[in-house]
Amino acid sequence: MPLLRVDRIGDDVWLGLWEMSEHPSFQPDLYREACLRYKSEGRQREYVCVRALLHKMMGDDALTIDHHESGKPVLSNGWHISISHTKGYCAVMVSPRHRVGIDIEYVSNRVSRISHKFMRSDEHADTIQGQLLHWCVKETLYKLFSEENLGYEEMRLLPFEMEEHGQVSVENLRDGILIDVSYLITPFFVFTWAIICSD
Repeated sequence: MPLLRVDRIGDDVWLGLWEMSEHPSFQPDLYREACLRYKSEGRQREYVCVRALLHKMMGDDALTIDHHESGKPVLSNGWHISISHTKGYCAVMVSPRHRVGIDIEYVSNRVSRISHKFMRSDEHADTIQGQLLHWCVKETLYKLFSEENLGYEEMRLLPFEMEEHGQVSVENLRDGILIDVSYLITPFFVFTWAIICSD
C-alpha cells in the first residue's frame, strides 16, 4: 500500500495521504482487529490504512484512536486528529495544539445529483470538480466546528477562481467566522484541509 505523502504543513501540524490499493493484511495485528470490528473488506481496509498512515506520521505503535460521545476522533495522547477516506484513498491530519479538519472524495458525477442538498443558492459550481470542492470544503468546516453540528446552509464559500490547488474562504455563518480551506484537485480525488490555530 503506497504512502503518497506526509507533509508538515504548519507549526505542529502534519498531513498524510495514503492510497489503499492492496488488501490490508500487510499488518497482521491491525488486520485481526479490523476483522473483529468489521465484516466488510472495504471497512477493514480503511481501518488498517488509517492506522498504518498514522504510524508513518507519528512513529508510535502504542497510539490509539478514541472517540468523543459526538463521534469526533481524538488520539490517545490528546492530540487533535481528523480522518477521511474515500474510494481508494485515506487521509489523516494531526496536531498537538490546533484543531484540524480534512475531507477527501473521489471524482464521480454522483455529486451532481445531490449538489442542491449542500450548495446554497448564492454558491455556484458548474463542474463536477467544483461541486466536489464545495462538498469537501463544507465537510472540512463541519469537522472543525463539530460541536456546533453546522448545517450546509450555515456555511458559505466566498467567490473564488478554482485552480488545481489553492485556498478558498468559507464562512461559518452561525458565528460569523471566516476560515481559509486549502485544497488539491486531481483527476482521481478532491482533497481539502484546514486549521484553527490555538492562541
